[in-house]
Amino acid sequence: MNELMLLVFAVCLYIAPIGLIAGSKRSKGHEKNGWLIGTLFFSWLALLLYVTMIPKEGRVKTRRGKKPS
Repeated sequence: MNELMLLVFAVCLYIAPIGLIAGSKRSKGHEKNGWLIGTLFFSWLALLLYVTMIPKEGRVKTRRGKKPS
């Protein structure tokens, strides 16, 4: 029984970064898919890189024809 609980705990720790990135609004589209694939292979390291590299505000939207000031 202890081995089963340890296995469930380990799987939850492995899946947690995937859920955090999938639910994040920092990125979208193919960029998010790339981060999810990276997270599958590198788990917590990819989550740490995601949090440090992707801006918290997300993308800045500009109107067509106007220059950002």
